[in-house]
Amino acid sequence: MNKVARYTTASMTLLFLLGLLVATPGAVLPHWSAEFGVHGEVAWFFNLQLLGLLLGVAYASRQRRRQPLLPLSALALGGAYLLMALAPSFSWIVAAALVAGAAQGVLNIQSNGMVGDLHPQRRVVMLNRANAAFGLGAVSAPLLVNLLPWRGAFVVVAVAYALAAVLCWGAPQALSVSGAFDLKKSLAALPLLLAVGLYVATESSLSAWSGVYLAALGYSLRLAGLLLSAYWLLITLSRLSVAAWVAGAPLQRLRLLSLGSLAVLLAVVFPPLAPAFPLAAVFFGPIFGTSFAYVQSVFGLETTAGMFYTTAIGSTAGPALFALVGNPRYLPWGFLLLAALLAASLQLAVLRSRKT
Repeated sequence: MNKVARYTTASMTLLFLLGLLVATPGAVLPHWSAEFGVHGEVAWFFNLQLLGLLLGVAYASRQRRRQPLLPLSALALGGAYLLMALAPSFSWIVAAALVAGAAQGVLNIQSNGMVGDLHPQRRVVMLNRANAAFGLGAVSAPLLVNLLPWRGAFVVVAVAYALAAVLCWGAPQALSVSGAFDLKKSLAALPLLLAVGLYVATESSLSAWSGVYLAALGYSLRLAGLLLSAYWLLITLSRLSVAAWVAGAPLQRLRLLSLGSLAVLLAVVFPPLAPAFPLAAVFFGPIFGTSFAYVQSVFGLETTAGMFYTTAIGSTAGPALFALVGNPRYLPWGFLLLAALLAASLQLAVLRSRKT
């Protein structure tokens, strides 16, 4: 295996494992609640993980050297999983969350960045494939926890991170990073960074609240669950199939995709068409990978940190705001509003790109 293939495989493996990490809480929270008797205390896990993530992103986006940063971060995340697997109390899991979040931030920046550096001519396509690996990891988390006791599943993931650390040992340094904050670049990239945050807010809100909306309309919970699985599957397939077309004119075609998602969510407002919401995933799929590729190539790796800040805000604030909606039948209007703001942000990004 040559170096390009080896480190591409390492990046894909790490992103698959990060997908597992993101989907792990949803799969394991019932087990933690039953074993440790926790409920509200779970908020500490998410808060510390978010804090660690932001710190990890801030540090990693300024680092040119990936060796030994990348493999050591993989080992740290594996160690966090092992600590949780051995936890005699929930406080151990909370402590591990901060370590896991910081390592997650480093791996997010550097694994995506390494794919872009290794494939500069096919950056959009390869980064969308990398994010498809992330999606497959997210799909796999519930299956793993169902197949094994949660502690055993966590040990398996810890071992996988250790193997990934070996695979990415000696990773090449970043090709595009200044190591310093550049206000001019950040302002130029702002419309696209905002679009990424709005995309994640729309994607995660639709994932979290679509079932509530369907149930309020009288659809079965079983159907809602099947449609949600289809939603995540379509996002992954879209990243694999649509990315090559998007690569021809990234921002312009992302704008077209956002209009497609807007049309789907406009249809979802009407109760008979509500089960069509998974079709929005076809248009959502390439947004993150394509945006990362564009920001990395035009503004530099350090500016990609802004994507992870906006995604962190969007993934938490988006679903949280929908909790304020009193009548579930009004939920699709929120989805539609977010999709409209996403389309407007991408339009601004296109206009801004013509001035640079």
